[in-house]
Amino acid sequence: MGTVLVVDDEPDVRLIARMVLQADGFEVDEVSTGEAALEALDRQRADVLLLDIRMPGIGGWEVLNRVRSDPALAGLPVVVFTADLGASSEAPEHLDASQVLLTKPFRADDLLAAVRAVTA
Repeated sequence: MGTVLVVDDEPDVRLIARMVLQADGFEVDEVSTGEAALEALDRQRADVLLLDIRMPGIGGWEVLNRVRSDPALAGLPVVVFTADLGASSEAPEHLDASQVLLTKPFRADDLLAAVRAVTA
């Protein structure tokens, strides 16, 4: 099914996402910071990026901007997620077809639907 890189500073969110995604056949790598996400994407290719918006250091929108400006990563499907509903107002001008915004807390089926939507 592919590899999902889960990026969230909350260990419980990473654990839940990993369990849900692995149960559906995905391989999962996880990191806790935006910096670590960029380093991981430099080392290995993920098929989907599951990216929290609110993190210390480099936040999700900045990670997304850097991914989109890197020719090698520009087409990477991304699911951005956040517990802060106001964060959607900070989104880049628009989310394209390879990006979905998911709010936390999320249901397992919503997470799977979001990941499938960006990979379809």
